[in-house]
Amino acid sequence: MPNGSVQYDDDEKLATARAAAALVARWGVPDAMVARLIDGDGRATALLGIHRTLRCIFADSDRALRWIGTSNEAFDGACALDLILADGLAGMQRVQAYLDAEIAS
Repeated sequence: MPNGSVQYDDDEKLATARAAAALVARWGVPDAMVARLIDGDGRATALLGIHRTLRCIFADSDRALRWIGTSNEAFDGACALDLILADGLAGMQRVQAYLDAEIAS
């Protein structure tokens, strides 16, 4: 019986990392911070999941880009990007949970 975890080959991992790097560059993350943000198990996938969810919420990609950098009461006045930069994967998971709850409501 499958355990629910997906295994990716090296080409898929590289493609995911490249897509995540391009995404966070669009979010305005400085080049020096990109590797720290996307390196590590699940980080690139988590970032792309946030992007996918934002695109479900906002049809306009520019509005989705603005949201990531806008202060939010749900994050104690911080923006989602600051939370992600400060807390890494845990921040990504918190942002994703918030977005999932928004879609569900």
